[in-house]
Amino acid sequence: MLTAIYSEEVIMWIGSIGLVAATKNVPNAGTDNLVQATVLRNGKEIRVLNLDYADVDDHERGDSRSYNYSGPAKLPRRNDLTPELPPGIGMIPMPYPGYGFEFSHGLNGHLQIQLRINGDDMWIKDNIDLYVKFIRLRATSFDTLAWLEDTAWTYIASWTQDVALSTDDDEGVTTWTLNLA
Repeated sequence: MLTAIYSEEVIMWIGSIGLVAATKNVPNAGTDNLVQATVLRNGKEIRVLNLDYADVDDHERGDSRSYNYSGPAKLPRRNDLTPELPPGIGMIPMPYPGYGFEFSHGLNGHLQIQLRINGDDMWIKDNIDLYVKFIRLRATSFDTLAWLEDTAWTYIASWTQDVALSTDDDEGVTTWTLNLA
């Protein structure tokens, strides 16, 4: 099931992505394999994010883990319809922020998260929640505009359908795409 918050505003730029991944609380639901979330815009890959902490045994039965991706190293700028300025040309303000993902027509119907497991140790997804921080062009003084990221997270959607992921066809599917309708 998908629960979403809708807005009449067309959202242009995402500066941070927060994913909360919950593992089903049933026997053999946890995995030691790497699970990845690929961010898609209009069906095309724009970034692969690892749902992994190096020092934590991720995706244990009944656990819920939060993964936050922010800034230019995690979310390098990926323009959609806004053209890149030619080298050596600048504008004040720039027509786009220094990092983040542009969604020119909003998120609904354009944003997808594709989950992928990298191994045959099955993982049963219980719930995935998506949060973002938008980057918006804002006035910083009476005559100056700058791209600023929101300070608070905005809830976007929850995908609650249980899905078994595994590279073993007898246990589940290798990928599962979460659509924002």
